[in-house]
Amino acid sequence: MDHQATEQQQDSGKVRNQYPVKGYGMLGLWFLVFFVCVGIFSMVTPRWGEVLGVKAVTLVWLNLVNLLLAGLFYMILKTQRVYYINYVSYKEAVAATEEERLRFASQHLRTFLQATGLYALYSLVSWGLKAGLVLDIGLYMLILIGAALRTIPFKLGK
Repeated sequence: MDHQATEQQQDSGKVRNQYPVKGYGMLGLWFLVFFVCVGIFSMVTPRWGEVLGVKAVTLVWLNLVNLLLAGLFYMILKTQRVYYINYVSYKEAVAATEEERLRFASQHLRTFLQATGLYALYSLVSWGLKAGLVLDIGLYMLILIGAALRTIPFKLGK
Protein backbone atom coordinates (compact mmCIF):
# COMPACT_ATOMS: atom_id res chain seq x y z
CA MET A 1 0.00 0.00 0.00
CA ASP A 2 1.28 3.49 0.62
CA HIS A 3 2.41 5.45 3.65
CA GLN A 4 -0.92 7.24 4.20
CA ALA A 5 -3.03 6.50 7.24
CA THR A 6 -5.09 3.33 6.96
CA GLU A 7 -8.42 2.09 8.22
CA GLN A 8 -9.22 -1.36 9.49
CA GLN A 9 -12.63 -2.87 8.75
CA GLN A 10 -14.47 -5.71 10.48
CA ASP A 11 -17.15 -7.90 8.99
CA SER A 12 -18.88 -10.48 11.21
CA GLY A 13 -15.85 -10.66 13.48
CA LYS A 14 -13.48 -11.15 10.53
CA VAL A 15 -10.80 -8.46 10.36
CA ARG A 16 -10.46 -6.97 6.90
CA ASN A 17 -7.11 -5.89 5.51
CA GLN A 18 -5.97 -2.35 6.03
CA TYR A 19 -6.89 0.04 3.25
CA PRO A 20 -5.49 3.51 2.53
CA VAL A 21 -7.45 6.65 3.15
CA LYS A 22 -9.23 7.87 0.03
CA GLY A 23 -6.96 9.85 -2.25
CA TYR A 24 -6.44 10.54 -5.91
CA GLY A 25 -2.74 11.42 -5.91
CA MET A 26 -1.72 8.29 -7.81
CA LEU A 27 -4.43 8.88 -10.41
CA GLY A 28 -3.22 12.47 -10.75
CA LEU A 29 0.32 11.16 -11.24
CA TRP A 30 -0.91 8.82 -13.98
CA PHE A 31 -2.64 11.73 -15.73
CA LEU A 32 0.55 13.79 -15.43
CA VAL A 33 2.56 10.98 -17.05
CA PHE A 34 -0.11 10.66 -19.74
CA PHE A 35 -0.04 14.38 -20.55
CA VAL A 36 3.77 14.47 -20.54
CA CYS A 37 3.74 11.57 -23.03
CA VAL A 38 1.20 13.44 -25.16
CA GLY A 39 3.37 16.56 -25.06
CA ILE A 40 6.57 14.73 -25.97
CA PHE A 41 4.82 12.77 -28.68
CA SER A 42 3.33 15.92 -30.19
CA MET A 43 6.79 17.50 -30.32
CA VAL A 44 8.42 14.56 -32.11
CA THR A 45 5.46 13.73 -34.35
CA PRO A 46 6.30 16.26 -37.08
CA ARG A 47 9.81 14.82 -37.42
CA TRP A 48 8.63 11.21 -37.27
CA GLY A 49 5.78 11.94 -39.65
CA GLU A 50 8.21 13.19 -42.27
CA VAL A 51 10.44 10.15 -41.95
CA LEU A 52 8.03 7.31 -41.16
CA GLY A 53 4.73 8.60 -42.44
CA VAL A 54 1.37 9.30 -40.85
CA LYS A 55 0.41 5.62 -40.62
CA ALA A 56 3.45 4.69 -38.54
CA VAL A 57 2.99 7.66 -36.23
CA THR A 58 -0.70 6.81 -35.77
CA LEU A 59 0.01 3.15 -34.98
CA VAL A 60 2.76 4.09 -32.51
CA TRP A 61 0.48 6.61 -30.81
CA LEU A 62 -2.47 4.22 -30.48
CA ASN A 63 -0.21 1.49 -29.10
CA LEU A 64 1.33 3.97 -26.65
CA VAL A 65 -2.13 4.94 -25.40
CA ASN A 66 -2.95 1.25 -24.92
CA LEU A 67 0.25 0.78 -22.90
CA LEU A 68 -0.59 3.79 -20.76
CA LEU A 69 -4.09 2.42 -20.08
CA ALA A 70 -2.61 -0.96 -19.16
CA GLY A 71 -0.21 0.94 -16.89
CA LEU A 72 -3.16 2.59 -15.18
CA PHE A 73 -4.72 -0.79 -14.44
CA TYR A 74 -1.35 -2.12 -13.25
CA MET A 75 -1.13 0.84 -10.86
CA ILE A 76 -4.66 0.08 -9.63
CA LEU A 77 -3.66 -3.55 -9.06
CA LYS A 78 -0.52 -2.65 -7.12
CA THR A 79 -2.20 -0.01 -4.95
CA GLN A 80 -5.58 -1.79 -4.75
CA ARG A 81 -7.28 1.55 -5.33
CA VAL A 82 -10.12 -0.11 -7.20
CA TYR A 83 -12.34 2.90 -6.56
CA TYR A 84 -10.45 4.57 -9.43
CA ILE A 85 -12.59 2.31 -11.62
CA ASN A 86 -15.74 4.23 -12.44
CA TYR A 87 -18.46 2.04 -10.95
CA VAL A 88 -16.71 1.21 -7.64
CA SER A 89 -17.11 3.47 -4.64
CA TYR A 90 -14.49 4.00 -1.97
CA LYS A 91 -16.90 2.46 0.56
CA GLU A 92 -17.15 -0.71 -1.54
CA ALA A 93 -13.37 -0.84 -1.89
CA VAL A 94 -12.87 -0.58 1.88
CA ALA A 95 -15.49 -3.27 2.52
CA ALA A 96 -13.79 -5.75 0.17
CA THR A 97 -10.98 -8.01 1.28
CA GLU A 98 -7.50 -7.63 -0.14
CA GLU A 99 -8.00 -10.84 -2.11
CA GLU A 100 -11.24 -9.51 -3.63
CA ARG A 101 -9.63 -6.20 -4.60
CA LEU A 102 -6.64 -7.96 -6.15
CA ARG A 103 -8.86 -10.35 -8.12
CA PHE A 104 -11.03 -7.49 -9.37
CA ALA A 105 -8.06 -5.33 -10.38
CA SER A 106 -6.26 -8.24 -12.05
CA GLN A 107 -9.38 -9.03 -14.11
CA HIS A 108 -9.34 -5.47 -15.43
CA LEU A 109 -5.59 -5.50 -16.04
CA ARG A 110 -5.76 -8.83 -17.87
CA THR A 111 -8.59 -7.59 -20.11
CA PHE A 112 -6.75 -4.41 -21.09
CA LEU A 113 -3.46 -6.26 -21.57
CA GLN A 114 -5.24 -8.60 -23.97
CA ALA A 115 -6.64 -5.60 -25.85
CA THR A 116 -3.15 -4.05 -25.94
CA GLY A 117 -1.64 -7.25 -27.29
CA LEU A 118 -4.39 -7.73 -29.84
CA TYR A 119 -3.98 -4.22 -31.21
CA ALA A 120 -0.18 -4.52 -31.25
CA LEU A 121 -0.50 -7.71 -33.29
CA TYR A 122 -3.00 -6.04 -35.60
CA SER A 123 -0.61 -3.08 -35.99
CA LEU A 124 2.12 -5.35 -37.33
CA VAL A 125 -0.29 -6.95 -39.80
CA SER A 126 -1.71 -3.56 -40.77
CA TRP A 127 1.77 -2.15 -41.38
CA GLY A 128 2.69 -5.13 -43.54
CA LEU A 129 -0.55 -5.04 -45.55
CA LYS A 130 -0.65 -1.23 -45.66
CA ALA A 131 -4.24 -1.14 -44.38
CA GLY A 132 -5.97 2.24 -44.31
CA LEU A 133 -5.86 4.62 -41.35
CA VAL A 134 -9.64 4.55 -41.06
CA LEU A 135 -9.46 0.79 -40.48
CA ASP A 136 -6.59 1.22 -37.98
CA ILE A 137 -8.48 3.80 -35.93
CA GLY A 138 -11.84 2.03 -36.25
CA LEU A 139 -10.40 -1.28 -35.07
CA TYR A 140 -8.60 0.47 -32.23
CA MET A 141 -11.89 1.97 -31.03
CA LEU A 142 -13.68 -1.36 -31.44
CA ILE A 143 -11.04 -3.24 -29.44
CA LEU A 144 -10.97 -0.61 -26.68
CA ILE A 145 -14.76 -0.45 -26.41
CA GLY A 146 -14.88 -4.25 -26.45
CA ALA A 147 -12.38 -4.40 -23.58
CA ALA A 148 -14.41 -1.89 -21.58
CA LEU A 149 -17.61 -3.84 -22.19
CA ARG A 150 -15.91 -7.09 -21.14
CA THR A 151 -15.25 -5.57 -17.71
CA ILE A 152 -18.93 -4.87 -16.98
CA PRO A 153 -19.62 -8.33 -15.47
CA PHE A 154 -16.63 -8.03 -13.12
CA LYS A 155 -17.85 -7.53 -9.56
CA LEU A 156 -15.91 -6.48 -6.52
CA GLY A 157 -16.53 -8.96 -3.75
CA LYS A 158 -17.76 -12.49 -3.85
